Amino acid sequence: MTTIAHPDVPAIDGLTVTVDNGVAVLTFDRPHRRNALHRPLLDGLAQVVAAANAAEDIRVLLLTGRGGAFCAGGDLDALADMEGESAEAARSRMRREFATSTELSRSPKPTIAAIEGAAVGAGAALALACDIRIGSPAAFFAAPFVSMALVPDFGASWLLSAAAGTARATEIALTGRRVGADEALGIGLLHRVADHPETTAREVAATLAAAPGDAVRATKALVAGSAGRTLAQQIEYEIDAQVHALADPAFATHRAAWARTVQRR
Repeated sequence: MTTIAHPDVPAIDGLTVTVDNGVAVLTFDRPHRRNALHRPLLDGLAQVVAAANAAEDIRVLLLTGRGGAFCAGGDLDALADMEGESAEAARSRMRREFATSTELSRSPKPTIAAIEGAAVGAGAALALACDIRIGSPAAFFAAPFVSMALVPDFGASWLLSAAAGTARATEIALTGRRVGADEALGIGLLHRVADHPETTAREVAATLAAAPGDAVRATKALVAGSAGRTLAQQIEYEIDAQVHALADPAFATHRAAWARTVQRR
């Protein structure tokens, strides 16, 4: 099933895309395969995310899956097709496919993953590449690459370490075990557990889409860049961003609205 509701975002088989009030909802739509990534998804998903990033009327990206799973990783049939390809061809293909994680993690817009059930392998990486991750009590992460004589991909080794720390990421990647919702929440793979994660994610997305866009993008960029800076360096970046924000007419409008809200309390 392929549904498209934005002229600038390409349609690919296995993905439903809807855009409403600035929120682009990208739904993995292969429930019979637990939303595993088949060839059309592997080939086109990075382009879809890049197009959504570039669309001016899209303010938030929300990833989810249909039928009780987020994404079970690479489809086994697609993995079988990769056997026997040359090293050069494999590198070229992987750079194209794995760019989806980079497009998500570098998006200037907030990205949210609503996780029901399995987020496995590449699916776990795609969820972890999002800024905010909301899972159901049945959600779980797993990175079972070693059991197939493979190594983590789609940036999973980096993304697991960034979310949970190197020691936990190493154990999760080596054992390939399931990390359930409660544990995932405790170690940073999830930010929130909700009975209806997509509903909750849509509420969060609507709030972010309605917020001042420049402030949202600047805040995300500040936090994303902070890891490689000293506190003094980060403060200089904050000063530059805040000077720009104070000069924006949106500040006066939202300051007045905030003042009215405080007065009503």
